[in-house]
Amino acid sequence: MTHARSSALIAMVVLLSGSANAATPAPAVASKWVPGTYRQIDTVTKRVLAVGNQVVIISGRGGRMGFSVNAVRQIDTNQGFAVGILPPALPGTWTRTSSAGNCRLLFEGIPHGLKITQDAGFGDCGFGYGVSASGSYQLVAEAPLKT
Repeated sequence: MTHARSSALIAMVVLLSGSANAATPAPAVASKWVPGTYRQIDTVTKRVLAVGNQVVIISGRGGRMGFSVNAVRQIDTNQGFAVGILPPALPGTWTRTSSAGNCRLLFEGIPHGLKITQDAGFGDCGFGYGVSASGSYQLVAEAPLKT
């Protein structure tokens, strides 16, 4: 997903690591934004999807955090893209009203990543074609992008 990676140079969220050992407490859920690249995961296997959404979070001036979401419909790879400034803490809601399509995304921390819920009743984010940003995402290790 080279296109998704390059188009997602803007922003992403959440992660606190925890042990995979079942005898230890569950990992804590982050309450602050963590810059990085997040990929959509299968909620059963917890593995990154071969074709799935991607979110990038970056830090900016004054502690502001930006994000980009590249959303992909898995059955035919139609895509949509959203970018914005994140609210100060998790959980947080980002809202945009536009003639291209209203958009409301709820960002929530989950162990090892974040969950995004797109409010389809508010709008389709201009994605169209049944594309949705909703899903669970895992922070992935990637080489830093060069400018």
